[in-house]
Amino acid sequence: MIGIVMIMIGLLLSSIDINAVILAVYPEYHVIKDDPQLGEVIQRYVADNMLGDYLRLDLMSDLVGYVFMAIGVAMLIKYNKKFVGVYIPLLLTAVLYVVVRISPFIIPADKLVVYALALSFVQLLVEILMEKKLVYSFADATADIPNQRDTTLMKFGWIGAALCQAFLYFIVLVGLAQWIIIVYMVVRALFMLFCLDRMFRCRHYLGKTERD
Repeated sequence: MIGIVMIMIGLLLSSIDINAVILAVYPEYHVIKDDPQLGEVIQRYVADNMLGDYLRLDLMSDLVGYVFMAIGVAMLIKYNKKFVGVYIPLLLTAVLYVVVRISPFIIPADKLVVYALALSFVQLLVEILMEKKLVYSFADATADIPNQRDTTLMKFGWIGAALCQAFLYFIVLVGLAQWIIIVYMVVRALFMLFCLDRMFRCRHYLGKTERD
């Protein structure tokens, strides 16, 4: 039971971003205006909309969420060994999360935009993979026949949240209106809450169907 709650808190924290507190100001970096592969427009979008000028503190910290997920997974491995496969993408997601945010301090200015774009895209893919492994491993561990409806709906909620997360990445990248970003963030949060509600409903079936 505690393991499920830890995972639920972790997924919730990682799906809601409230960057409100400025921790540090990034050093000045310039846009590579003569790059034939990316072009000036894409580089400006990355610099202005994805990196910004400040290192900010996320009040719903993704890193804390990853820690909760790691602890929760450790508690549930006995019910499904597939949970072990969550740890590598989870660790990689956490590392990439930190690296992307401190990249203006450690990557030369003339290479920053290219590296930040590549690293953030890899982070997106790895995080989605990690969440898929986590949700589907939980569904597999609670796949008793009377519970199949809730496990299916749980997967549906996660898929909706993952699609919104992918759309948000590109919406932020191209710098669409703030209200569009907020709408997608709210919809993503609602999909995730639906997923977590179904996950909590599945708790009574955990361990009834043990699979390697």
